[in-house]
Amino acid sequence: MDTLWSMTTTIREAERIPAFLKTAKEMENEYWDTDAQIKFQILLIKNREYLNTDSTQTFNKLTTEQINLLKDKTIEMTYDQAREIFEAKEYSDPPMRGRQSMSPLEKLGLVDRSSGRIVLTDIGNKLLNEEITFDEFMFEQLLKLQYPNAIERERLNWNSKPFINTLRLIKKVNELCQQNNMKAKGLTKIEFGIFALSITNYTDIDSIAQKVIEFRQEYENLASNIDKEIYRKSFIAQYLSTFNNPENNTKEYTDNIIRYMRITKYIYIRGKYGNTCIDLEPRRMVEINSILDNDNGAAKEFTQEEWIKYYGTYGAYDLPFDTVEKLTEIFNEILSEINSLENKLHIDRTMLACPDSKSEIKEAIVKLRTKRVSLQNLEIKFDYNNDLSKIDEAIEALSNIRNLELKPSIALEKWTNVALNIINDSLLIKPNSIVGDDNEPTFTAPAGVPDIECYYDNFNATCEVTMLTSRDQWYNEGQPVMQHLRDFELSNNDNKDCYCLFVAPSLHRGTINTYYQSVKYEYEGAKQKIIPITIKQLIEILKIVADLKRANIEFKHTYIKQLYDNVLESIFDATSTSWAEEKIPAAITQWGNTMKELSVA
Repeated sequence: MDTLWSMTTTIREAERIPAFLKTAKEMENEYWDTDAQIKFQILLIKNREYLNTDSTQTFNKLTTEQINLLKDKTIEMTYDQAREIFEAKEYSDPPMRGRQSMSPLEKLGLVDRSSGRIVLTDIGNKLLNEEITFDEFMFEQLLKLQYPNAIERERLNWNSKPFINTLRLIKKVNELCQQNNMKAKGLTKIEFGIFALSITNYTDIDSIAQKVIEFRQEYENLASNIDKEIYRKSFIAQYLSTFNNPENNTKEYTDNIIRYMRITKYIYIRGKYGNTCIDLEPRRMVEINSILDNDNGAAKEFTQEEWIKYYGTYGAYDLPFDTVEKLTEIFNEILSEINSLENKLHIDRTMLACPDSKSEIKEAIVKLRTKRVSLQNLEIKFDYNNDLSKIDEAIEALSNIRNLELKPSIALEKWTNVALNIINDSLLIKPNSIVGDDNEPTFTAPAGVPDIECYYDNFNATCEVTMLTSRDQWYNEGQPVMQHLRDFELSNNDNKDCYCLFVAPSLHRGTINTYYQSVKYEYEGAKQKIIPITIKQLIEILKIVADLKRANIEFKHTYIKQLYDNVLESIFDATSTSWAEEKIPAAITQWGNTMKELSVA
């Protein structure tokens, strides 16, 4: 039986790939025998890149000491300790664990084992050495990926480049929608799982697109969710009858593939949670059309040696839009969008001539995209301050943060950024998360910097968010948050107070104890201003701000500074426990009452 197209399910979160690669680098040039396979898995445990400490199943068969060692990431684990944990798990086939963990690196062209040794490829070294970005790596590898290929044993009867043919299918479906007076919206997640993941031959795109339209018309005409579910299951059973476990895999693989494709910045997520569609990124249509005009999505013939070299070499795929003519077109389109944003925001238009040389145009495009992101952040502030219904949207999203289409940690960064734009008349709210052209985050902020930076007339602030609630919250967010704030204080030495707003679903006692010490006493010789609150409390603050806005009261950043100061002052006669459980909630309530007095004054 064939299997649907999927990326690796061993590493479900793509951002973990560089860490796995870094571990593989430790073993470079070693023979890939059973001892090495076990060693690789032990090193992943030692580097805390394998066992998920949020899952209770991880701790089966482990001692209390081993569990604490896994959780406490402030303590460096020795190889022997990691080996003891690995052996305690009593895996039925220990070397297989290492093979499974190495497999994604090989399938993504990062590691070459054809010589019998572990060798990082050209693209593997470039990614590890940060010579290329993660999105550049993922885009190139998805463009090159084809079935069959000389490494994977599955899908041997296919003739398809799945990423390119998915783009082609979405484009064709949109064209058919326009011809049939239907809304062009890309593919729904259900359609994506059924049709995009099962393209076995590049010649079938037109016929598959027509089947998508027929499926959509029938599915959307059904009145009840029960009828839709019956129809979907029946359709999958017939249409994907030759595929392995299609019912489960269409759901599981869809989320997996979308996460990987989203990294490329070439797909666009439409709609809200529960009604999501996967479409072509409208801001990259010059590039997409150029690719589809020059690559029909057919697999090419390679020997094993040729494939490994081609797939493992960065730049081996010739980008058809890498010409002065196409780059100039891209430059002008981005500049046009920037000008439209400037008009909306009542900002002076950017007047810029396109350079002549290819290298200069590329540099200018990077700068324009950065400028566009800054304007998109200003647009968030503009939209959410001029449309009260959008505050309700933010409250709803924060209330359902675990059920959105985005990974919860990414979603929390996004919607906390929105909340900060709503509640403050800031000079600048600067999220550090990695975003696509649509300004939607694809990754959380990188290590070493605050999640969000906030600048005001009277003070500055960082904001740190986490979905962690267990002891991992303390280990991951204790010292790093205080370090980020201290570095932020030093880099913004303008005599303004610097605060840190910390937001989590709940506050772990270790986290509170840590921040309590830095606020009441000191961190590295000086007190800090950290305000730890829950998501529920952030929602409460948003509702207070919404009431003020509905009363046509201008909300000023000095009001939020007043709240921050109230929280900090409440620590004076509090223990760490009473500060979190009693004083902070009381400070928010008291501040809310003060704000209500403004609305009735």
